Amino acid sequence: MTDEMLESYADGSISEGMSLLAAAHLTFCPACRAEVAALERMSGAVLAECGRSDAGPDLAAVLDAIDADPTPEPDFVGIGPDAGSPLPNPVRERVGMPIEDLHWRFLLPGLAECRIEGFENEEVSLLRARPGVRIPGHTHSGEEATLILSGQMRDGELVFGRGDLAFADHHDDHHPEIVGNETCVCLVVLSGRMRFTGPLGRALNLFAG
Repeated sequence: MTDEMLESYADGSISEGMSLLAAAHLTFCPACRAEVAALERMSGAVLAECGRSDAGPDLAAVLDAIDADPTPEPDFVGIGPDAGSPLPNPVRERVGMPIEDLHWRFLLPGLAECRIEGFENEEVSLLRARPGVRIPGHTHSGEEATLILSGQMRDGELVFGRGDLAFADHHDDHHPEIVGNETCVCLVVLSGRMRFTGPLGRALNLFAG
């Protein structure tokens, strides 16, 4: 996760869809968990100092408060008790059911989507793809954030695995491919619209609405 994402997640200013994606990523990433815990401790210390003085927070006092804070790192459990599921706890709690009970909608051969409803100005979905599936070339009017929950995805020269985040926006015209031998499950948060490109772009855009 970027520093900006970590900061907005810690202070609560991140969008709801990206908050779910960030919480899911934190279950895989100890370094990001530690950074969020440090940011939350700093924020708490600043607020405490502001409450003690009308002159604003004293930096030395804030740093002393952070050093003295015994608050442990938040307990993010990765996969949870259902060891056979690729869904981390934040996602499983949001969808409210095991992955095998979700309603999957056919998109392309080997590719299915489960839309997670209730997000304003964002499309949040789970994607499930078999090895070898290539997503048709596309670009975006907004931003696309993808968290790999299982399997591997190649995008350009980069290969993303479990717990990795991939980002794309209007500068990118890409066609990710599922690699390896494992079914790939992803959490995708999309702002704006996706526009297919390439020879079949027009037909796919009509199909996608």
